[in-house]
Amino acid sequence: MSETKNPINVQIGQRIKQARKMAGFATAAQLLEKIKDWGTGRLGNYEAGISQPSPEDILKIATLTHTSPCWIMFGLGPIRSNNRDVQAIRHQNLSHLVDQMTQKRGTLTRFLKAIGISKHKLQQYLDNPFLTLPDKIARLCEAHCRYPTHWMDEQHVETDPLFLSFPEDMRTLMTLYSNFSENERQKLLAIAEILSNSPS
Repeated sequence: MSETKNPINVQIGQRIKQARKMAGFATAAQLLEKIKDWGTGRLGNYEAGISQPSPEDILKIATLTHTSPCWIMFGLGPIRSNNRDVQAIRHQNLSHLVDQMTQKRGTLTRFLKAIGISKHKLQQYLDNPFLTLPDKIARLCEAHCRYPTHWMDEQHVETDPLFLSFPEDMRTLMTLYSNFSENERQKLLAIAEILSNSPS
């Protein structure tokens, strides 16, 4: 009997795969060419949710794909390390909506009818983060699901159980870090280092 995958690892793997595709690496092998010290199956295992990457490995993937390591690990904050990528966020939210709807019979059919696209077109959106999800479809998604306008354009951490398992002050700190520029992040780390070395 095959072992059930850890759902948190699967979520991280999906974000790694999305980051890779957004960076223009069509296959895991293409990204692996940039990471000489990794074995051939390492990245594939991460993307498949078989194993969870270490913080160092997440940072390496984030650097090569120009994405935020906090987003890869927790699904929090901007996807890009320096700006908000609305299209990528819309694709992530669409995927979340579809995952929820596939658990209830008939729900997905009603959703497709409401937003005016075919099941084939929906699959194209889910498979290709580069395919533009128009404003009209985003607004129809929100209206059908009774979400506020522009819900599709924002990231939502309430669906990430790993992030929610951390204490509130740690979540606040991670949120701040994720939204900082690289220069601001370095300042925050420098302050933290000074505090850790100062007498209590």
